[in-house]
Order: sequence, then structure tokens, then C-alpha cells
Amino acid sequence: MLLQEMLNESKQHNIHDENCSNNIEIDLRLFPEPNVNPDEMSIDSLAYLGDAVFNLYAKLHILADVKVTDLHRRSNKYVSRQGQSKLLKSISHLLDEKEKNVVQRGINSKGARKHGNDRLYMESTGFEALIGYLYLTNKKRLSEILKFGFESFE
Repeated sequence: MLLQEMLNESKQHNIHDENCSNNIEIDLRLFPEPNVNPDEMSIDSLAYLGDAVFNLYAKLHILADVKVTDLHRRSNKYVSRQGQSKLLKSISHLLDEKEKNVVQRGINSKGARKHGNDRLYMESTGFEALIGYLYLTNKKRLSEILKFGFESFE
């Protein structure tokens, strides 16, 4: 019975994307809980974290039993600067003032400018900063935003 209780408890902390053809559940307890204050982190650090979180989410979203080159091609549709910029535009009307501020800080960050004035790269950095921020502050909100973004993308 102990195993069943652990499974039930685990499901309470999962992100479940019903619209994903794979019905992937991610047990958030798998990852260590960072001991940081996101409001005190540099925006480039939030974007760094957001890049990793979003890459994993996108790869799980498209996961299928196909060749790795096909998986890579499919995931690039989302994780590229064009894809992330498009996702940001699709979710921007859902963002509250704090989230919009994080995005704007990401767009204006030093890291976003490393490709000059490439607007798509700057917007993708803002998107990644938002993902990193939400991962640290509100995983439920992160799940809602990513789900909406992926639904509107396709």
C-alpha cells in the first residue's frame, strides 16, 4: 500500500498536458529545488535556466518513436529564436505586469544583445527569462502558459 500512496502523492505534483499526444507527466520532485530568490538573480541567469527548462519541455512535447534527426528538426521549430519569439507573442496578452517586466528585462539584457540588435534573439531571451522566472516562482502558471503557447503555435 505504501507504493500506491507514493504514486498518488506523485501525481499531485505533476504537469499533465492533456493536449500533448504523448500525455507526458513530469514529476517535479525529480529536480532539485533551487535555494535562490528569483528577484535577486540576474536576468541573464533566469534566461539561462529558462532555456534549459523550455528545451526539456519542447523535447518532451514532440517526443515520438522516430529518428533522432526528426526529433531535432521538430524541436527546433519551438526552441529556435523564431519559435520562441512566436510563442512569446502568442502568450503576451496572458501576462501580468510582473511577468511583462521580466520579459522586458530579458529583452533589454546584456545577454540578449550579444547578437547585436537581432530583435528575434532579444525576444527569445525575454521569453527564456520568463520561463526561468516562472519555473522558480509558480510552476502551475508556467504549465498553463506553455500549454497555451504550444496550442496556439500549431
